[in-house]
Amino acid sequence: MFARNRRIIGKINLSKLLSTRNFTTSNSKYTANSCSRTKTHPIDDSAKAIRHLQFITRLPFEKGLQIQEQFAEAQLDIKELHAKIKRKLEKFNEEHANSTINETESKILDKILAMKPNPIVLTFEFNPTYTGGKRVKKTMTPERVAQFENFVPCVNSCDVPPTFVQVERGGQVTFHGPGQMVAYIILDLKTFDKFPARCFVSALEEAVIRTLNNTPIDDQKNTLNIEGNLQNETGVWTNDGKKIASLGVHVRRSITSHGVCINVNPDLSYMTNFEMCGLPDVLPTSIKEQRPEVNVLVQDVAVKFVNELANVLGVTIVERMQLDDMDLEK
Repeated sequence: MFARNRRIIGKINLSKLLSTRNFTTSNSKYTANSCSRTKTHPIDDSAKAIRHLQFITRLPFEKGLQIQEQFAEAQLDIKELHAKIKRKLEKFNEEHANSTINETESKILDKILAMKPNPIVLTFEFNPTYTGGKRVKKTMTPERVAQFENFVPCVNSCDVPPTFVQVERGGQVTFHGPGQMVAYIILDLKTFDKFPARCFVSALEEAVIRTLNNTPIDDQKNTLNIEGNLQNETGVWTNDGKKIASLGVHVRRSITSHGVCINVNPDLSYMTNFEMCGLPDVLPTSIKEQRPEVNVLVQDVAVKFVNELANVLGVTIVERMQLDDMDLEK
């Protein structure tokens, strides 16, 4: 499911983006076998297409977090508007049992209730950043933060020092930086069939496993063929017991945020600087370490992951836009 991407040079405003037709559409035709491997399927028309915003220049982590928050808040605002309208209609029907609203008002309300945003996937490559999840929020000390921010990697190929940011996802300490593909998934779980948060996490893990196996490495249809495995902790591991992808999600009123980080070709010393997943014996790995002879880019993995996630969700359309940056609304 590959689309010809459309690139927007420079910055674009969120409101303009949500109303624009700058997305490139890709339709995917599945065989019966691939359909049977989906984890769920859309039960609302708004969920039948995924919008992929592919940021192709490296950004500060905080900027990516702000972009994600604006999309998540937009979904939550629309959800709250729908709830208010439904409550008002219920109250009207209770107080005026023999009355109806006029046809014009009814059409306007129907149009508002039909306004639901598509699932959004934002993919990034960030400047080096350590992020703390909810499980370390109360125990993180200034001394530990200083250790993260003063760390010098083995290769030291990035001229930007690492920062530490506390976030509202699940999990413990995670690293995001150059050579990693970070995907934030913003969707309404209730627009998919029988899809609670635990199934959403399972779907993300499955999409990562398929990405590691199916990402093309040449024009002869050869793929990475890296076998990903699951363990008791969330995330994806390779056959040698090393962790190649981290997961952490946040759910508010069934709207998801945060998501997945896949190690493509980062400096792994950033990740041996701390205890991954709170487990002292966990070591990181990457696509580059597992397949040193191939040259796979972060953007290749971003495109493949979103396509595989669509497969898992039973979505047949991916609309993709490439961006350098985005202006945030104030």
